[in-house]
Amino acid sequence: MYKLSRTVPVNEPGKPYLSRHDVWTGLLMKASNALPFVPIMQKCEVIERGEGWLLRDILLKEVPLREKITFEPETRVIFDRVDCSEMGRIENIIGEDDKGNLTLTFSFGLTKVGIPEGSPEENAHFAPMEGAYMGAVASTLAAVRRTAEEKGRETMSLKDARDSAGDNAWIFEFFKIADSMNMERFLSLFTDEVEVTVSNHPTLRGKQGLSAAIGGLWQSLNAMSHSVSGAWSLHDGLVGIAETTCMYTRKNDTTYIIRPCTTLRRRGGKIDEFRIHADMSQL
Repeated sequence: MYKLSRTVPVNEPGKPYLSRHDVWTGLLMKASNALPFVPIMQKCEVIERGEGWLLRDILLKEVPLREKITFEPETRVIFDRVDCSEMGRIENIIGEDDKGNLTLTFSFGLTKVGIPEGSPEENAHFAPMEGAYMGAVASTLAAVRRTAEEKGRETMSLKDARDSAGDNAWIFEFFKIADSMNMERFLSLFTDEVEVTVSNHPTLRGKQGLSAAIGGLWQSLNAMSHSVSGAWSLHDGLVGIAETTCMYTRKNDTTYIIRPCTTLRRRGGKIDEFRIHADMSQL
């Protein structure tokens, strides 16, 4: 049996942050239709679905294969080859390194009918596939990032229906503009009398106070990226509450990740109160 395992970091400095759920969304996309992610695959057809699994027929380098795919939500996707000339298992695993940073591991153990296990011929057959499979991992992450950037985070499904309420598009737009780090666009979202409270710091008032608080933070950063895990627009859009994960990329390209809760109150379509509940002490 030919075995291979590779682990890559999910997030990189300066790129849109992907949460565990974001990565999981990408893996589901790849399981249902791998053609955009695996260039050497000529066919991918789902022929049956069940609770937590699907069966698909693929054509890989002109070789017809059948895979039963089992889903362990937010953790692992298992591809078991069944009734075909190449048997074995492929796994995509979402994990964390020793610092708590998200990782994506690709591994497989496969055999080929007619080729002795452990032989040079087996190695010659499977080794060239490493690049294709690793490319699929990279392209999956890239596809999720493109969706976030081009179509917006609001087009990506949240983990649970309870993580969304009301017409919350304005909340997603708020974080999109914040992540652009364009102060003029950012300030245009607020009233002139806005009140800003960041963690335990004193409340600041007016756009000048907001610009000083947020601008001071942005001056220490190369990039900022929020992944929204919950967005609730309440009281006819007058109040917005968001749970996010935010990755800050410092000037030296190191990153710092926090999980803030943000409260927004609106008046006349603009934000009148802005509160960030998060520990930024290590930033």
